[in-house]
Amino acid sequence: MKKFTMALSAALALATPAAALDYVCQVRDTGNGFISPVLALQFEPGATTGNVFDVYINEVHGAPIQAKVKDRGNGKYRFTYRLNNIPARPRPARIGYRIELDTSKNTVIVRGSMPGVTNSFNGSGQCERGK
Repeated sequence: MKKFTMALSAALALATPAAALDYVCQVRDTGNGFISPVLALQFEPGATTGNVFDVYINEVHGAPIQAKVKDRGNGKYRFTYRLNNIPARPRPARIGYRIELDTSKNTVIVRGSMPGVTNSFNGSGQCERGK
């Protein structure tokens, strides 16, 4: 995990615009998997896209990916993205993720859903603002 955290920091440092906000979150999976224990978010206030990076994105893409960002007001932001080809059995998984970041409390809620599956994947955690 330490190796991934260092890779996460390096990946975000390479992609950091001057006015970007960086958050690294420790997430506890409250469901049945597919929620990364470490999550990095990067965005500029007012922008409609940002970057997301976690262990599953690292496995599939090896670098942060772009997500849609919606400013929900009062320091709350929603990130949405779809990740395809997540290694799983019997076949690779496709999961749509929704992340709710509350910058005033430094908390995050993560939800994932698979097409055709009624249960969702859930997690929540604490974030630290990057420097």
